[in-house]
Order: sequence, then structure tokens, then C-alpha cells
Amino acid sequence: MKKMLIFYLTFISLSSFSQHLKRAELSILENGAIIQNPFTGGLSSSQLSNIDFNNDGINDVFVFERIGDRTLAFIKNSNGSDLNYTYSKEYSSSFPKLEKWALLLDFNCDGKEDIFTYNDSYVRAYKNTSDNNSLSFEVETDALISDLGPIQSAIIISEVDIPSFVDVDFDGDIDVLTFKQSGGYVEYHQNQSQELYGNCDSLIFELKTDCWGKFFEGLNEYDFNSCQSQTTIDQPIIESRSSGGHSGSSTLTLDIDGDNDMDIILGDVSFNNLNLLINTGDSEDALMTSVNQDFPIGNGSNVSAEIESFPAAFHLDVNNDGIRDLVVSPNTNNNAEDFESIYLFLNSGTDNAPVFEFEKTNFLQELILDFGTAAYPSMIDYNNDGLKDLIIGNYGYHTGNNPSSQLALLRNIGSETEPNFELIDRDFGNLSSINLDTSLVTSVAGLTPTFGDLDNDGDVDLIVGCGNGKIHYFKNTAAVGSDAQFELENVNFFSIDIGQHSAPFLFDMNDDSLLDLIIGRVDGSIAYAQNNGTVTNPVFNNLEEDFGDISVNNDESLYGFSIPFVFSEDGEIQMLIGSESGQIYHYDNISGNLSGTFNLLSDNFQNTQVGKNVACLYEDFTGDGRRDMFFGMQSGGLFYYINDSTVSSNTTYDLSNVIDIYPNPSDDIINIKSEEDAIAKIYSIHGQLLINKKVSNNSQIDISHLQPAYYFISFKTLNNSKMIWKKIIVQ
Repeated sequence: MKKMLIFYLTFISLSSFSQHLKRAELSILENGAIIQNPFTGGLSSSQLSNIDFNNDGINDVFVFERIGDRTLAFIKNSNGSDLNYTYSKEYSSSFPKLEKWALLLDFNCDGKEDIFTYNDSYVRAYKNTSDNNSLSFEVETDALISDLGPIQSAIIISEVDIPSFVDVDFDGDIDVLTFKQSGGYVEYHQNQSQELYGNCDSLIFELKTDCWGKFFEGLNEYDFNSCQSQTTIDQPIIESRSSGGHSGSSTLTLDIDGDNDMDIILGDVSFNNLNLLINTGDSEDALMTSVNQDFPIGNGSNVSAEIESFPAAFHLDVNNDGIRDLVVSPNTNNNAEDFESIYLFLNSGTDNAPVFEFEKTNFLQELILDFGTAAYPSMIDYNNDGLKDLIIGNYGYHTGNNPSSQLALLRNIGSETEPNFELIDRDFGNLSSINLDTSLVTSVAGLTPTFGDLDNDGDVDLIVGCGNGKIHYFKNTAAVGSDAQFELENVNFFSIDIGQHSAPFLFDMNDDSLLDLIIGRVDGSIAYAQNNGTVTNPVFNNLEEDFGDISVNNDESLYGFSIPFVFSEDGEIQMLIGSESGQIYHYDNISGNLSGTFNLLSDNFQNTQVGKNVACLYEDFTGDGRRDMFFGMQSGGLFYYINDSTVSSNTTYDLSNVIDIYPNPSDDIINIKSEEDAIAKIYSIHGQLLINKKVSNNSQIDISHLQPAYYFISFKTLNNSKMIWKKIIVQ
């Protein structure tokens, strides 16, 4: 029991530290094997390019994750043909802020990959200024300018598209191919660097044609030799950025048949296949005459690149053989494959006459920790060993239009000071097979868990919110000391319905020893349901909206997707709220002010903004009295932060001669003899606050309603904030 005592004291007493979080690693196993790169944040909609991060002469892989606009660096571990990569958080953080799409290629022929990326409908280019010691980039231009004939204008590219930056005319400089904003036709902007200066280090463009390849793209259909435009555009600058004419396409341009002209591979936002268009013209005058809609079948593969919703293709060398391979991933934020979504086709041919053989559907993903779409971390000691385990909710694993939402159990196999985990169940409690949607008689998506002892039986119960806006109650029916086992007690608990995206959290907000419900909402506000029941029978019959006047709404939309985490520091309630934007909002002025407006301390807590639709778990996992953080995001993965703050003052003193408790054990009343006025708080072994009472001189606390078990009592003196912890036993 000593182990349990140490654990819960550090769990509860987390005061007087200047909090400072930094990214960290720990070990996670699944199926008996260590997950090589557990904390990447997940991969779902990925854009891949080659770059040599560490100057070892081996091509590494840069990933731009469209969901959350994140950059990830994967270092190849050897110069062999294996596919073993290690994630580097240092190189990942060395990139500038990128949005929507980002591709790496060397435009100035200095041997270092530069960046082309989206910039408010234009193209921003970064020049690679790295040296042997560090990775760095500087802006070359905020917009690629092209001579359109009557005027010069910035090249406009949709945020939905992925354009091609490629040497179309084989003269050694980088040209641009992109769909017209009005849709259907491809513009060819020829780089004039070689023509003007005889080198490749400039970005000066001229529109050669707005019907490159002489084809028109319709709804996954192609009309060949059907150009209806001139070689220049009369008024291109007038085209509205908000034009709805072009819905979205991904492009990859390469010479696939070795005839020294560029063919093109296209994906469409409304379809799940890739289309290969063959150029029977030449490098000066492209002419597309046929299409393979099952690509890369017919080009070496017996498997097509069908990915649910909007595939995009990328051409890079992943096995270090000097020949570029084919990688395919979704180019959308929603309703696409999210767990095995990076298809790899290895090239057994040559670079300009490739033979793409199917290899796997989870390139890089097989090396990471990923829970599909979204990750909502929560904490439980499910096996009563005194170590904090993890339960991760998610929106679901993509299975067509009916995502399978599950809870994953990660058992802590480390120690109180060095946590490590084993992922032992991806569908803990089999919630994916429970019909929580009673109207449609089906399971639900978007399970967000929270735990607390709602029936005062000494173990924690489970509340889950869901994408339908409901709350569901699972009672822990395990015997005392046994592994937690949850059984459905109430579907749509107390008929709570906030429309969609309910993200509940259990916490005693008003110091009445009853756990209340704080619920995140899709609009970024918070709802509150006070527990009006008893310690054995919770009642949530009154739902208050706009709790604390909180709003974490995304300025760019009507949504906020608030996910609350509530905690107490120095006796004051505080709240962290994850949001759609990726920011974590920090509020205080909550204690004693439940009907008022809470105070926003920060809209980017600890500068941890990363990803999209984020959720946090802020607890002490290293036994040092300082809160660490697990951080989940929309792309299905986690980050882990440790708190490396310096202790500013001690909070626990030896007050054994100042405060005395008797009798102990007891079954009804404990007497408190105190030489100083103090606040006494009694906690369950799971950290739940059960009693909060001011004591002085000779006081009594009624514990007759508590179940027989071990409990912990803290005393904090009012005059000098000294604190003592003691263990009590209820018989």
C-alpha cells in the first residue's frame, strides 16, 4: 500500500511550480514489439518528398500532414534498401509554418531541397539555406509571378489542389503545371531562368498555354484534343479566388514511358482512383490521348491506388536505390482512410520507365502510434497497481461512411517515475459493438471518455460523450482490487443532448463532494451539469449552456470543438480546453464563480499549438509533483510533454506535531486536533475529492457515508499554506 500512497500524493499535490513543458519520448509496445516512433501525432493525409536531413548522403523523407498543417521528418536508418525510418522531432520543428500543401524540390540546382507551399491562393517559395550543422529556410518569394501576355500576375493555385513543380521542357529549370481556377484545363507556366540567364536559379515564369496536353478534365472523365482557349489568358487576374468552377485535383507529372516528355497522374476530390494520362506529343507540345483509370495497374502493379476519397500521388526514392518510387495518400481532411492511408509502390524499373510494384498500405504508419481519426486521451488506473494507465478515445477508424469509434487501453508497464506503456486493447470494453445510437440501432462515432466514482463504491466509472451530442454511463462492475470492467448502465444519460460532439469531463466544481459534468461543444462553448444527486446516486437534471462565457471558436469557421480538462492548483480550479484550431485555452477565476465569467489566461497554453481538433491530459506521470501532458489531435496520434520546471518552493511540511487524527481506522467519525486553522480534504485512492472542510482546534468529520477502503487526507494551513498528507482507513 506504500506504493499507492506515494502515487496518489503526487497525483494530488501539484503546487508551486513554474510550469514548462517540452516534447519527450517514452516506450510503447503493441503485440509484443516496441513501436519505433510512437509520438508523431499520427498520419492520415500525407504529402511526401525526399530530402537529406542529416547530410549523410541518404535520402530521408519529409512529410507534410495536411490535417493540422504539420511537418514531420523521418530519417532513414541505413544506406540499405530497408524501409526503416526514425522520426525526428528536432528536424520536424525546423521548418517554417506551412499550410494546405507543401512539396520539396531543388529549384536552384545547389543540391539542397527547397520548399514550394500554399500562400493564400498563391505559391510561396523558400530557399534552403541549411549548412552542415542546422536546417534552415528563408523566403525566396511570397508569390510566383508569371507573364500572361497582356499583364504579369501571380500564379493562382487552389488550397485544395496539389500542383506540379517539374521540368516540363527538360531544360534544367523548374516549371509549373496547375489547373485553371475555372477548372478543366491545365496551365503551363514555363520557367525562363535558362532562357534568360543560362542557369536554373531564378523563378521567372511565362504562361505558355492554358491548355497543356490538350485535354479537358470532367467528372473523372477526359475529353482529348478539345482545347477551347488561346495560348495566353486575356484577363486572368480578374478570376475570383472563390470561384467554384474547379473542385480540386492532385497532380503528379513524370515521364512514365521513357519517351522524354511528361505524362500526368491525376486524382480528383470526388473520386477514389488515380488517372494516368499518356502524352503522345513531345516536351514542347504535349498531347494527351489516353487514360488509365486503374493506375498503377498496367504499370507494374496488380493493385490499384484506390483510396477512399481524393488520392494524391508522390514520386520519391524511399528505399535508397536511386530510383524514385510511387507513394499515394488522401488529399482531404475528412471522410478518408486514416489508419492505413500511405500506399507504397516500389519501382523495380528505372526512374523514367518505372515499374511500380505494390508493397504496402501503411508506409511509415507501421512505425508509429495512430488511432485513426482523432485521439482523446484520459487517465485511469485500470488494474489497481498504482500506475497511471491511458484510455484513448477517437472519432473512429475509417470504414467507409461508418467509422468505428473505439477506446484504446494502454497499460503502464513502467514505474511511478518512468512511465512506459503497452497497448493491450484497441477496443477496450468492446464499445464499437454497442448500439449507443438507439434511433439507428448502431454504434456511434467520436467517443470521448472521462472517469470518476459516481456510485461511491471505491472504483471509477466511465462516462463517454459521442459525436451525436449524447452522454452515456458505464458502471464499473469489477470486484474490489480487480481490473476495471465497464458495463453499460444508461444510454443517453439523463437525456443530455447538446446536438453533436459532446466532450465530457467529471470534476467537483462546487466543493460538495459530488462529481459534476463539464461538457465541450461543437461551437466551442462549454455546458455544465451540476450533480444534484448523492454520492451513491448522481443526478444531472439541469444543463447550463455558455458555462463561464467560454468560447474557443475557430475564427475561420463556426466551430470550436471544445474538449475540457479541469484541475486544481493551490486550491483554485483551472481549466484547459482543446479546440479545433489546435490551440489550448487556459482559464481560471472559476472557484466560487460558477455563474460568472471565467478569466482567459492564455489562448496558447505553454506554446503547444500544433495539429487540429486537439485534446489534452494534464497529469503528473513522472512522480515529481509536476504535471506532464499527453496531447491528442485530429490525425489520430499523440505528443508527450514532460514538465522540466524548477521547483519554486516546497509545499509539504512535517506537521505531525501540529495536526492529529483519531481514531484511525474508523467507521463513522474522525476527530481532528489542529493547532492551526486548516482546510482538510479527503480523496479516494483514485484521486477523487470526496470531502472538503475547514477544521480548527478540535473538529470532527463524518465519514460514515464512505465505503470501507483506504483514503488520503490533506491539511493545508490557512496562515502559511503548509501542507501535510496522511492515510486514513474506513472500516
